[in-house]
Amino acid sequence: MTGEQSAGDAFPRDRFIALVGRFPRYARLAWHLARDDRLSRARQAALLAGAAYLVSPIDLVPGIIPVVGQLDDAAAVLLAIRHALTGLPPEDREAALAGAGLDPRALDDDLRTIRMTYAWLGRRAARITWRSAKTVARVSSRLGRSLAARVRREA
Repeated sequence: MTGEQSAGDAFPRDRFIALVGRFPRYARLAWHLARDDRLSRARQAALLAGAAYLVSPIDLVPGIIPVVGQLDDAAAVLLAIRHALTGLPPEDREAALAGAGLDPRALDDDLRTIRMTYAWLGRRAARITWRSAKTVARVSSRLGRSLAARVRREA
């Protein structure tokens, strides 16, 4: 933690690492759900759309932006999985999650982690922007005073 970051606004590091660690299990779950005959074509199509968004170079947030660019991909896939899971009876939903090695609360927790990470990144960017604006204003003010003094001396 740096001096400018308060303990109350720490990056949700442990949650984020846990989310990333579950990606292979989510991939396995999505694969099984996409092949599950009990799901409607629309729910299977949602999974396909989530996968297409993941590999597509056209994103809401470009993938070249570290972390943020990957978070929207993860959110799209997790939302597609959640949509597909709601097409199953509760006991089958829990069995599908267990088969992938996921706790029933993992999906909602991971979507919450993505929201928390976006919120933290937004607050962090706002703080950096505010500090930068104050620095620019301070430097501009000094330069303006210096220039005004120079003009007065030369006049």
